[in-house]
Amino acid sequence: MDFPIVTLRQLGRLIQDVRSQKGLTQQQLGDQAGFAQSAISAIETDPKSTKLERIFQLLSALDLELVVRKRKIFISENEW
Repeated sequence: MDFPIVTLRQLGRLIQDVRSQKGLTQQQLGDQAGFAQSAISAIETDPKSTKLERIFQLLSALDLELVVRKRKIFISENEW
């Protein structure tokens, strides 16, 4: 299943949703990804200051991958 993400807020929400669907706590996901629970909380809440490398580590721990494609809808900069 695809999860189109066009804003950072959507990315944080997706991470939170997938973690919950897998029945993982923030602590458990943090242990799998090598992060503190507080880092998982920060990424789920506001990922804008998170390094891309950490996002990839987290996606890997959730068994997800990043796919880039041409955008189907327009998003204004204000929504970032």
